[in-house]
Amino acid sequence: MAMTAVRAVAVGGPASLSRFRGALVAAVVGDCVGGEFEGAEEVPMENVLQHLNSLDDETKGNSILDYSDDTAMARCVVQSLLTRTGFDEQDMARRFAKEYSASPGRGYGSGVIQVLKKLSSPQLSDVYQPARDQFNGRGSFGNGGAMRVAPFALAFPDIANVKRFARLGAMLTHSCSLGYNGAVLQALAVHLSLQGALDLPQEFISKLINEMEEVEGDKAALNDARILKEAEKPFCERLRKVRYLMNQSKVSIEEVISELGNGIAALHSVPTAIFCVLHCLQPREYLPESYGGLERTIAYSLALGGDTDTIACMAGAIAGAHYGIEAIPQSWIKCCEGAQDADMTAERLYMLYHQSSKGGRGETGEQSCKDKSEEASKASNCTEKKNGAE
Repeated sequence: MAMTAVRAVAVGGPASLSRFRGALVAAVVGDCVGGEFEGAEEVPMENVLQHLNSLDDETKGNSILDYSDDTAMARCVVQSLLTRTGFDEQDMARRFAKEYSASPGRGYGSGVIQVLKKLSSPQLSDVYQPARDQFNGRGSFGNGGAMRVAPFALAFPDIANVKRFARLGAMLTHSCSLGYNGAVLQALAVHLSLQGALDLPQEFISKLINEMEEVEGDKAALNDARILKEAEKPFCERLRKVRYLMNQSKVSIEEVISELGNGIAALHSVPTAIFCVLHCLQPREYLPESYGGLERTIAYSLALGGDTDTIACMAGAIAGAHYGIEAIPQSWIKCCEGAQDADMTAERLYMLYHQSSKGGRGETGEQSCKDKSEEASKASNCTEKKNGAE
C-alpha cells in the first residue's frame, strides 16, 4: 500500500487533551478486548469482528472484559508519575510490587513475578537488582516494559526525557537491552503520534528509525544483539521491515507474522504494533466500512493472534494518540474494566505534560536518577526464555 499523507480527525492540535485521553483509553481497550484471543495461532477476521460486535450488546452490562497485567502495571506508572510529579524509581517499584500482591491473577509471567516479589522486600536498597538477576544475570527481553510505557510519553514533552525515563522504567523488570529498548521504541511512537507525526506516515517511520539508530548504538545494546545473534541494531532492522511492508500494495497476515512476529519478546511485538497502526491508517477491504482508523487498528491487531492483548494495547496507545478519544466507540469503553478511570486520569497527565513544557517540575522525583541509569545500564547480557519473558 503506497502511503500518503493521512489527516487525523477531530483531535485538535499536537498534544491536545483528546489525544491524551485517546492514548490512555485505547491502550486499556486494546488490552481488554485482546484477551479473548491471547495465545491463539490463528484468528479469523470473522471471529474478531464477531467479538467486537458483541461489545455493542447492551444486555451484557458494563465492564465485562477484565484488563491484564499490561494495564495493571501501566496504572502504577501513571499514579507514580502523578504522585511524584515525575519519575521516581523507588516509588514506581513499590507500586508494581503492591499491585501484584493485591491482584496477582492478572496474567503476570512467571519471570516478572519473581522480580515483583523481590521488589516488595523492605530491605531492598537497589530496585534494579532483581531484574538484573533474571535468567542468571542475563535479563529479560520480553515486552512487559513496553506494554506499560505509554504514560511516559504523556508525562514528558521533551523527547530526551521520554527516552530516558521509558528506559529506566522498563529496567525495573527488564534489564536486557532488547527488552528496555523495545519500551523506548513504543514510547517514541506514542510521543510522535501525540505530536501529529502520523499525518505523514513515511516521515513518522523515518523518525523512529533515526531515533533508534542512536538508542541501539551503545555498547550494551550492540553486545546483547551479538549474543542473541540478531542484527547489529535489531529494532532498526525491524522498523525497516515495517517500512517495506507499509509500501506494499497487499500484505498478508501470514507475511506480517513471519517478518515482524506476534510473540512476547519486545522485538517480536513492538514493531508489529507500530505496523498495525500504519497499515490501518487507510480503509481495508476486509474490515467494515463503518470502522474508523482506531477500530481498524484494534481489529487488525487481534487478527494477528499470538500476544494479542499486549500488541493491541500498544497499537491502541499509538492510534489513540493520533485519532483522539472521539474515535473510540463508547460501547467499547463501557465494556472494558479501567477504561473510564483511564479517561479521567488522562487529564491529570495532560496537565503534568504542559506544566513540564512550561519549565515546571516534572522530570524526576529522585536526584539519583542519573546514577541509577548508569548503574542499571551495566546489565548487558540477556537470553530468550519464553517462560516468564514478560
